[in-house]
Amino acid sequence: MGLHRKSRDRNLRGQPKRCMVLRFPQYQGPAPVSHRVVWVSALVMIAVFFLSQRWIKSKVIDADVVSYYSYLPAVFVHQDITMSYSLGDEFYADKVWGVIWKDGFGPVQKYTMGMAIMYLPWFLAGHATAYLVGAPPDGYSLPYRFFLQISAVGFLFLGFFFLRKVLLTYFSDRITAAVLVILLLGTNMFYYTMGQAAMPHVPLFALISVWLWLIIRFYSNPIWKWALWLGLIGSLVTLIRPNHLLLWLLPLLYGVYSGATLRKRVQFIAQHFGKYLSWALIGFLLVLPQLLYWHHLTDRWIYYSYGDEGFFFNNPQVGRVLFSFRNGWLIYSPIMVLGVVGLGAMWLRLREWALPVTLSFTLGFYVIASWWCWWYGGSFGQRVLIDFYPLLAIGIGIVLTGIDRWVRQRGVRRIVLGAAAFLLALNLFQTLQYTRFVIHYDAMTAEAYWASFGRLHVPENYADKLRPPDYEAALRGIYE
Repeated sequence: MGLHRKSRDRNLRGQPKRCMVLRFPQYQGPAPVSHRVVWVSALVMIAVFFLSQRWIKSKVIDADVVSYYSYLPAVFVHQDITMSYSLGDEFYADKVWGVIWKDGFGPVQKYTMGMAIMYLPWFLAGHATAYLVGAPPDGYSLPYRFFLQISAVGFLFLGFFFLRKVLLTYFSDRITAAVLVILLLGTNMFYYTMGQAAMPHVPLFALISVWLWLIIRFYSNPIWKWALWLGLIGSLVTLIRPNHLLLWLLPLLYGVYSGATLRKRVQFIAQHFGKYLSWALIGFLLVLPQLLYWHHLTDRWIYYSYGDEGFFFNNPQVGRVLFSFRNGWLIYSPIMVLGVVGLGAMWLRLREWALPVTLSFTLGFYVIASWWCWWYGGSFGQRVLIDFYPLLAIGIGIVLTGIDRWVRQRGVRRIVLGAAAFLLALNLFQTLQYTRFVIHYDAMTAEAYWASFGRLHVPENYADKLRPPDYEAALRGIYE
């Protein structure tokens, strides 16, 4: 044993010693600009979130959110989906709304339970926190409001993460970054990420951004994984807002722009018919709890929960939705004219998206403009159009690419950047005005707008310049 060990040691003594070499990853340079925009946007919005402390200063669970959210306390706190616990209880007077159909049952909720699914992880975080810190675990105390308020930042990050992937498929990193900056700082999405953060618009923006990415993935590699995810996300979008059933034109018509491509799509559907059929099956399974809920409370499988509210398809208020000082889209988000122009540009530069995006947006806009309350109640700009921003982002990318080429040829870079900076600053300033009630939520007029332009305080005789809408007349389709 000893001789063997010595012999071995002598043999090793003449060999070079092996030492561990630490290998560090090589520096790859700074991250792409668009990548940094995604992360910086999230960090900035988190900072604004904590500085504003809106979960303390506001109810958060307010307005439409009351109905979207009420399913969660019903299931996880009271184990009573009928919400009968709310009857005669003063605590729930402003927390559970709806119409009572059966004796002993609580009110039927106006909105479907799609947003409750989106709120669920944040609700559970609030529920656990409430027990940990000793807050009332009732679904409405401070921890629940905190997580519900910050959820919009999470959804914004999710939307930007996947929308960036979509845009990089077609545009440069610089153009992609510019589009993301425009959407956040140049539109009403900034307010609905920070202000009424629990409203469904930023979550829908995120879901539709993911959906666009899945559509591209599915048609480049039509495997079951992408098909099932596509069906799940699209069905959730539809459950949240049923009129978004029109958005199913996107996966059906993506890549169709001629007779030849239409024939290829028909052949593709026939070849992968099972995957397309799965979308309908997933949609049915996701909607089934809603159907059971309606049937349990109303004895109807399909229940129209909006009462006397409806559409006037023969009298769409297109001009007002776009240009009215009462929440007109292009008045309060003027930079989105790039998205409108981009719809036409798609037919020249990106035909695979031209037909589905144009049809989806045009029909969706027509439905929006036909709703009896075309200004959508208390709103900063046309909040419902935020849902369509992922679609319009593609058109904006096309327009910005053309502008970038034109600027390089003409040498007017400073002028263009100055105009863009002004529009971004205008949106942020008007957002601040809205939070200070200088811009009224539903009674704005041209006179009131120009009297308060550039001000952070309500001007003299401001109330005389406002014109509250006649809601009763609007329910009958009569507008002033």
